[in-house]
Amino acid sequence: MKRPYVLLVKSRSVVSKIKKGTMPPVGLLYIAGTLRARLGAEVRVLDAMFEPDILKLVAAEVRSRRPDVVGISALTAEAFLAHKISAAVKAADASIPVVMGGPHPSSDPEAVLGDPATDAVVIGEGEETFTELVRLIAAEGPRWKEPKALREVAGLAMRGEGGVEHTRPRPPIQDLDALPFPAWDLIDFKKFWKTGGMATVGIRPYLPIFTSRGCPYHCVFCHQIFGKTFRARSPENVVAEIALIHKLGTKNIEVLDDIANFDQDRFDRILELMLEGNLQSVLNFPNAIRADIVRPESLDLLKRVGVCEVSVAVETASERLQKLMNKNLSLEKVSRTINMLADRKIFTRGFFILGLPTETEEEMRSTIRFACESRLHLAMFFTPNPYRNTEMYSMFEKAGKLRSDISSIDFEYIGAPFNASEMSDVAYRRTYRNAFLKFYLDPVRAYRIARDGPFGWDIPARAYGLFKNYINFSRLKES
Repeated sequence: MKRPYVLLVKSRSVVSKIKKGTMPPVGLLYIAGTLRARLGAEVRVLDAMFEPDILKLVAAEVRSRRPDVVGISALTAEAFLAHKISAAVKAADASIPVVMGGPHPSSDPEAVLGDPATDAVVIGEGEETFTELVRLIAAEGPRWKEPKALREVAGLAMRGEGGVEHTRPRPPIQDLDALPFPAWDLIDFKKFWKTGGMATVGIRPYLPIFTSRGCPYHCVFCHQIFGKTFRARSPENVVAEIALIHKLGTKNIEVLDDIANFDQDRFDRILELMLEGNLQSVLNFPNAIRADIVRPESLDLLKRVGVCEVSVAVETASERLQKLMNKNLSLEKVSRTINMLADRKIFTRGFFILGLPTETEEEMRSTIRFACESRLHLAMFFTPNPYRNTEMYSMFEKAGKLRSDISSIDFEYIGAPFNASEMSDVAYRRTYRNAFLKFYLDPVRAYRIARDGPFGWDIPARAYGLFKNYINFSRLKES
């Protein structure tokens, strides 16, 4: 088999022009590292975020280098541009295989494969599936699409005679320690140091890390790309990557796990090893920790290692909706955790969803009251996104709340036009505006933000960002 050349492209949203809060394409970098380690592949990674004309750049790369395969990664809000990228590849050379992966193709492969410019979809984790597919393409050449060979690759969706066909599901990767670290040498990651990450802590040098995959809870809004089984890297493997991140020039780390603290002993052991190795860092948890299982000794360890911001995903203060959403948080324990964080002056933000299916006005107001009466520094109020093949989608469909004019570009995390509550859209938008105003127009909270916040010199930009969120939420489409 010849040494394959693979072009990987990260799509981005065409709606959100602000680069703040943009993460490096760490998923593609994991795949790139795996391709190099297992196939000796040559890999190039392009990111639409920093390219003025990604379509022209991709087309030029295809014409000049003729990669064996092009892989494209996309969230749902990024799907519009992803399909444009697929078309650009095929326009430059129709023989080049185009494979799409990531959260959007995994949740809606039928829609993705409705585009003739996309040849196959990787479902779920991509390292093993895509590597096996690249091996097949490199070995078989134009015959790679022959049904017998292709159907042996688990975890794929492709077009067949009867429509979209799926190969057998691929089991989740159990030994995460066996994966190479992300291939940071393939991108100019320092560009992201000028935009800020997912954490609300200002513009600074940082890098992201995943210490685990999967979440055993069954929240109805989850896309479940990593499955429902918690799989963890060993503390030693995690700390080895943290040491590498320090060598790359930063001690500021964003932990992107769905539930980093699920195994509390493991979570604490990572922190202990960091202290033993003199790897004090500035840790942030922008995807949130599970708030009702936090132990005070874990927070004490975090303070010793170095922590900047912790997020807690409350979603709703309605016990009924907690059960309906399968979140099943203990709100009493959540309040206790928020207080423990506040007592230690750890900057904390809460995530809330307003507009859940069957939510009443009183339930929405109770969630806003919970946020405002808490000791949270920041609150982010989101709209529910009914992603395809989630229980949330089915709830929207059953309630007749799926809009007929929605496209993939509407699935932004901020200001998505979805309201499945019992309130009219007009009343809903008004309640949203009041949520922001009531939470932030609090002099005591403003003092605590200034006292505990890590914003530094770019606090005006961060304040403007919060104001933009408020404006975006106020522009929800009317039904």
